[in-house]
Amino acid sequence: MDDPWQPRPDAIREWAYTPDAKEPCQDWHLALLWSCHEKALLECAADDGCPNQTYMLGILYLVVGDAVRSNFRSRGKPIIEAFLARGDAYEHQAIRLWQERSRTLLRDPHTFDYDQWCAGGLARTAHS
Repeated sequence: MDDPWQPRPDAIREWAYTPDAKEPCQDWHLALLWSCHEKALLECAADDGCPNQTYMLGILYLVVGDAVRSNFRSRGKPIIEAFLARGDAYEHQAIRLWQERSRTLLRDPHTFDYDQWCAGGLARTAHS
């Protein structure tokens, strides 16, 4: 990977499809959060054959959670809503659940829980 802090979509996919992949830098989740490569994140999170699917799903939750936590200073609400709409292209239960949970959070931001949205809690329960 050329620059883990500015990963290209193909590098994100390569990492996600590497079994037992080690994070290429400290705070890799933040690099992915800031990457804005939504299509790559959604593709990996929607693929049951992706070894790091749950990690990538966690990034989807982090994007939404970080926006709500920052009162939409990190990403504007219209950008988050458009990101959620991009999920419509994926017929995966975990993506649909992410969309549903995210839209509920947008309606009731006071229900935000850091551990659930930004530390992987909801992603780990998406397949149960």
